[in-house]
Amino acid sequence: MIDWNAKIKEALDRTEFMAISTIGEDGSWTCPVQFGYSGTLDLYFKSMPHSKHVQNLLKDERISVAIYKTDRFPGSERDVLGLQLAGTVRLLTQRADVEEAARCYYGRDPRKLDYKTKIDEHVGGNAEWNFFKITPTELWCFDSRIFGEEREKVDLENLYIQT
Repeated sequence: MIDWNAKIKEALDRTEFMAISTIGEDGSWTCPVQFGYSGTLDLYFKSMPHSKHVQNLLKDERISVAIYKTDRFPGSERDVLGLQLAGTVRLLTQRADVEEAARCYYGRDPRKLDYKTKIDEHVGGNAEWNFFKITPTELWCFDSRIFGEEREKVDLENLYIQT
């Protein structure tokens, strides 16, 4: 029996970056961004309002994400672990939402920044950087140590990750 909570946490904690894919009038667009996550697997990232992926997201809330570390596991030439998901995204404008995003995002920073000092710079129409929240609708895990070349669909219903 797989402990999906532990497996997902392991994948999330191996890297601070994810690749997001958005859809625009000219097709798909992929961009790496730093991220934070909540216990219910809401993913948070911040980006500049004028960026291509943000402009795409403001027109179409669908998003796909890949989270993986390119380094192989120690002692292995081929074993990798990662996540692929589809979901929806929304721009966070309310202070309480931004505070939760900042807590999750800056809480991963090794410098241990006080996230409360960062909230105001992400709130309001003139913010240079905005927070976004991704809510997964579908999640897949690949772990070649266990599944070989296959990937396994993860039930999001009872997932809760220790943060």
